[in-house]
Amino acid sequence: MSRRWINSLDVEYDPIKGSILTDQASPATFVGGTRTANPGTPQKIVATTTPCRFVWIGARVDDYGNPLNSQPVFVGDSAGQNIPIMPANYEGLVIRIDDASKLYVRAVNWGEGVAYRIFA
Repeated sequence: MSRRWINSLDVEYDPIKGSILTDQASPATFVGGTRTANPGTPQKIVATTTPCRFVWIGARVDDYGNPLNSQPVFVGDSAGQNIPIMPANYEGLVIRIDDASKLYVRAVNWGEGVAYRIFA
């Protein structure tokens, strides 16, 4: 039998039971919207505690898929926002997190921001 390395996989291990933990339940709800931010002032994605499984974040686009931002918008936590969302990144990214209010957005230009969906 031969083995081939394909990609890495992050797993969570339960040291007490000695098993790999999995999350197989589908999200029951998802809500979303847009969040704009001002330069130098990070804004929370949502103002109140919002338990969730993960959050999708992408660039704001118009009804035709054209970018509404002219510069990158940065996502992160309260200490630092260093994950760039490029103006044409309509595919976005998914961040696995337990509370959406822990995510912050920081814009380069006034009034630019992100679109988001919270999966709970």
